[in-house]
Amino acid sequence: MSETETIARNLSGELARHRKTQAALAKELGMSEKTVSERLRGKGAFDTDQLEKTATMLGMSLYQLMMLLLQPIDSIKQFKA
Repeated sequence: MSETETIARNLSGELARHRKTQAALAKELGMSEKTVSERLRGKGAFDTDQLEKTATMLGMSLYQLMMLLLQPIDSIKQFKA
């Protein structure tokens, strides 16, 4: 699995864990729902600015979000924000 696919899969999980929808993320990022959906399937990547906005939406820092997103899903450990 590529790094882009790992980030996409983990971001989908984080959205679900925070009870946020793809539509809410699309609105936050000023993107179409279709584009967000494609990126959450690993087709294209989010840029740093988009990930920073996503982190804010999820109530965490960019660093905290990236620590979650870059790990294989099986190895993610919960940590306090």
